Amino acid sequence: MCGISGLFQFDRPIDDAAAERASSMVASLRHRGPDGEGFYRDANAVLGHRRLSLIDLTPAGRQPLSNGDGSLWVTFNGEIYNFRELRAELTAARFAFRSQSDTEVLVHGYRHWGGPGLARRLRGMFAFAIWDAVNKTAFLARDPVGIKPLYMARSGGSLAFASEVRALKAAGFGQGSLHPEAIAGFLVFGSVPSPLTHVRGIESLAAGHCLTVAAGSSRTACFWDWEPSGAGPESIAGLLESSVRRHLISDVPVGIFLSGGVDSAAVCALASRVHDNLTAVTVAVDQAASDEGPEARSLAREIGMRHTEVRVSAAEFMDSIPAVMAAMDQPTHDGVNAWVVSRAARQTGLKAVLSGVGGDELFLGYPYHGLLNRHRRVVDLADRLPGFLRRAAVRGATAWGAFSGRENWSRLSTLSHRVTAQGLYLSLRGFFAPAQVAALTGWPEARVKQWALAQLETFATPLRADVGGFNRIEFHRYLQDQLLRDADAFGMAHGLEIRVPFLDQDLVAATLALPARGKFSRGVNKPALTRAVNHPAVTAAGRRPKRGFSFPFAQWMRGNAPELRDMASRVTAVDREQAIALWNQFESGRLHWSRAWALVVLGGRFAR
Repeated sequence: MCGISGLFQFDRPIDDAAAERASSMVASLRHRGPDGEGFYRDANAVLGHRRLSLIDLTPAGRQPLSNGDGSLWVTFNGEIYNFRELRAELTAARFAFRSQSDTEVLVHGYRHWGGPGLARRLRGMFAFAIWDAVNKTAFLARDPVGIKPLYMARSGGSLAFASEVRALKAAGFGQGSLHPEAIAGFLVFGSVPSPLTHVRGIESLAAGHCLTVAAGSSRTACFWDWEPSGAGPESIAGLLESSVRRHLISDVPVGIFLSGGVDSAAVCALASRVHDNLTAVTVAVDQAASDEGPEARSLAREIGMRHTEVRVSAAEFMDSIPAVMAAMDQPTHDGVNAWVVSRAARQTGLKAVLSGVGGDELFLGYPYHGLLNRHRRVVDLADRLPGFLRRAAVRGATAWGAFSGRENWSRLSTLSHRVTAQGLYLSLRGFFAPAQVAALTGWPEARVKQWALAQLETFATPLRADVGGFNRIEFHRYLQDQLLRDADAFGMAHGLEIRVPFLDQDLVAATLALPARGKFSRGVNKPALTRAVNHPAVTAAGRRPKRGFSFPFAQWMRGNAPELRDMASRVTAVDREQAIALWNQFESGRLHWSRAWALVVLGGRFAR
């Protein structure tokens, strides 16, 4: 896990001014790699790297790294968990290795298999750029699930890239101003939808895609997609254990984030079978309704792991806000939890941790999944209603939502014309209601809905308005654009690598092949997962009512309302009067705390 950046200029040489801009990007990524810094420069390229040493701690693992004769150079962020198997293949093909790092398989693999062929063989989380100094060609790739970020800015015959938007912006790449569609996307979804970023002229490379650029040519290709494999249910247990085993590969100690839920309990139980010296880290709070400390302590005892618990108070929450805002690379309504638990893990001396992120998406663990599964006939009936009846029902529901302050009712307006997977997603998982977004942005409400639905039309085949179609969107929108992005930004703010074993691509493909009905059972959350892990503590966690971990934000925010209201009132990206009006609704109990926090984020971090 590291920070990478670079600049390719195909139409003119790299001069000292361009090299200095590239150097400033590396400097802004220092927090991602506190263990070292490296550069490569030639006539048309500059590559930069900040190192967090986890595999091959020797100088041989430093980056940018070459293939030996200097014809290929790579800067790489992430982990390749099958690098030993790939190394054996390449050694048999007479490639000579000079290090024990996973990075070196990239340059030799690129030479042997070509860029897309290499990317298809990699199992892990990665974002990297390879420069072919002989053919003056750049190759960039991002892992299939989008665990590691890769942002780009293009201008004429140049391409700049970095692990964070702020690095590109600080070096003067992009247009600098806030992107109005990205801000609208943040309001609609709670995070900026890819490939947009909040800065005009800077975009992200799509997950599972690679980009090849040379003078006068640019080609983007998809090397992996969310397709089910032919594996049966019996393969899930083996794939889970194999993935956790791979994710524990490290030359430094690895810990685990442990809450009271099924996903982290499963990761702990599986990890304990292959490693007997791991530490579990939990964040606890004083309010009983939000405190997962007791359940996490019990799980750690049953599984047999060392356990570290860090307690957080309202005062500490307020004290941490400036640092949380500074760590935020793109607007997000979430992430404070990730920032706090990452700080706790780093304070214990850990540089890498395993997380249960992705378990809910793979095994349909969110409440919305169960709701859609139980009421699938109601959804079908609603879609078959005459249009005038459906529109009348939706108008009545949204009017009642606006009157009563029930935001979930207000979001039903996306179902006026048809009941589609995209409309269902916005109605159940949308953030601000379309009418609220219209008031904040000045867009007509019809434009808000049309634009929001268009952001979800990213699939080659139409999606069914059922739990499967809904979850396909959940993978792309919430998992990639929020959970994984937040985990990366807030983990790396502390120089901590967060690994996600549930998102091994072979495991993802196998779980997609499972029928949805096998992922539900009365009284058990994620039964397919609990059966596969087959551990008493995990089974018991699955029988407890599901509750997502969250600090008691509403209480803490109301207790510190004057300071937070002042931050929210500084907004420049949206209408200030409308933002203050919405904040007042929060204080009167008619707006969810997460929407009010989003206004604090816009005013406190993205007000310029």
